Amino acid sequence: MAISTVSPITSYIVAQKDEATAAQNYAKTDSVTANEVATFNKDAGSITTVDGLLKNYSVLQVVLGAYGLSSLSGQTAVIKDLLTQDPSSSSSLAVKSKNTSWQAFAKAFAVWSEHDGVATVSPFTTGDSKVNVVAAPTKTTELTLNATLPSASSSQNSYTTAAVTAYDSSDKAVKIALQWTRSSTDPLSWNVSAYDANGKASVGNNSYNVTFNTDGSIASVSNAISGESVVTSSSTDANPTAFFPITLTGSDGTVQNIKLVLGTVGSTKDGTVMATTDTQTASISQAESMSGSGTSLTMSSVVLGTTRGTNQSYLSSPLDPDQALDDSDNIPASMRNYLSVKWTQTSDATWSVSVVNPYDSSSVTSASVYSVSFDALGNVYQVNGLSTNKIPSLSAVMGGTTYSINLDSPTLATSQKTTQSTLTNPSATTSYSGVNMSTLVDDFEQTKYEQSKANQKDGVGNALYFTRKISGVTSLTQLMSDATLTKVVETVLGYNPDQIGALDYSQQVQMLTGKIDFSQFKTAEGIKKYAEQYLAMLQVNPQTSDEAASTMDLFGGSNSSEGIAALFDVSSSSSGSSSLYSALF
Repeated sequence: MAISTVSPITSYIVAQKDEATAAQNYAKTDSVTANEVATFNKDAGSITTVDGLLKNYSVLQVVLGAYGLSSLSGQTAVIKDLLTQDPSSSSSLAVKSKNTSWQAFAKAFAVWSEHDGVATVSPFTTGDSKVNVVAAPTKTTELTLNATLPSASSSQNSYTTAAVTAYDSSDKAVKIALQWTRSSTDPLSWNVSAYDANGKASVGNNSYNVTFNTDGSIASVSNAISGESVVTSSSTDANPTAFFPITLTGSDGTVQNIKLVLGTVGSTKDGTVMATTDTQTASISQAESMSGSGTSLTMSSVVLGTTRGTNQSYLSSPLDPDQALDDSDNIPASMRNYLSVKWTQTSDATWSVSVVNPYDSSSVTSASVYSVSFDALGNVYQVNGLSTNKIPSLSAVMGGTTYSINLDSPTLATSQKTTQSTLTNPSATTSYSGVNMSTLVDDFEQTKYEQSKANQKDGVGNALYFTRKISGVTSLTQLMSDATLTKVVETVLGYNPDQIGALDYSQQVQMLTGKIDFSQFKTAEGIKKYAEQYLAMLQVNPQTSDEAASTMDLFGGSNSSEGIAALFDVSSSSSGSSSLYSALF
């Protein structure tokens, strides 16, 4: 038989230098590993349930292998409990087991444990991003804004957020948006108001003035009518939260208060800030406004939605048609009349358009309504059943005055419309850390490489695994929850893992307690030295391989020039196990 002249320690040192690359190369040449990785990359992103994972053998093998849990492959009940039970609960299997590998596995898929094994999205992501799962509707008490307003020198004097879904006391959805308008006299001062983005006036009249410091941070927030400060600094709270209150009238008539959080007073790190220069990127306004004054207004062409969307709507930013007069008379924003153009999708390719006051639905006593149809490219081709690409002027009567709005024909996008969401409802979604697919594959490939027959023969695979996993292990409980780590340590301590493994768990703990210096695992050099000790001990006291013997192993291995197989005149040109088996029999 051929005898290798390379020592296990040398093999370990060489492999450990770039194990990731060696593992990737191994995964390409080992057909089973390659197939499982290919299936994982193809299917994982579409798996949203625990049952879906359990039914996909290849994806399950990659996930379990990445966490060193391949031995659980056939124990579906255990896997299901780990993935559906709260990993922080003292009664969960993960916690009661005291197995840190099980706990890490359960915590990684917390999105499933929080939703009984079912989620609206896959926990697998292509990066370290968050997974946002829609939570059960609950009464909204708070909304938050993270936006950057245009700088003091910018010509852009308004900003409208995308609408966010809030819930009334009956758990009915309401769309709320914010409109910001810069003061004509102070470039650091803005007026902000929240409105019902569906145009149904469920949000009560509100108007607040927000003043910014020259560094872009919020200086103060006050009621636009009374002038009363909403946020004041105090000796007990040097950096208070900037907010303003709004009210929401629900579908059952119940009024609820919502705290709209803008950020922290004096902070430029998060929340709502103002750009300090024109080169700083400001948030993009998500709704256009009409233009003009008096009774004649115009609306430029806008992209309402997509040709493939359903239940879509679009509301232009509220406009005060008498703004010049109201400004000269110092009329507070919350006491003015506003108009918006409202678009609502009524079928796949047809929308209705009209004019509303999003703050007071009763103030518009009459308004024209048109039915507008779009072709497959998203262009207007029909209005009220007549072929045309022009929309007649809309009219609306508000406060006894008739307003006319000329519309440039809108369009629909043929691909997904990008929305910049700066206004959020913290209670509407729950965020979880996604499980990085790339990291899982890397860990799985390294595990398979370490468990390969070539690396298991002299313990090199276990030494590599130990080097990867021992960092951070600081207790005997953590150590003993991983069979491979325990085997390495027991070998270094002079024990036979098979003999000590036959003892009761409590007896094993008694034998190992006080004998392990965990400080050795705090540095890369200490870990490497310990792995080399393990390989050296195996040379003194060889251990039997845990791998089950194959039929070919009984005949001395698959190499036709070695062992008993050579007696059967197996040709060295035979390739693969199947041809060798044929030659034997």
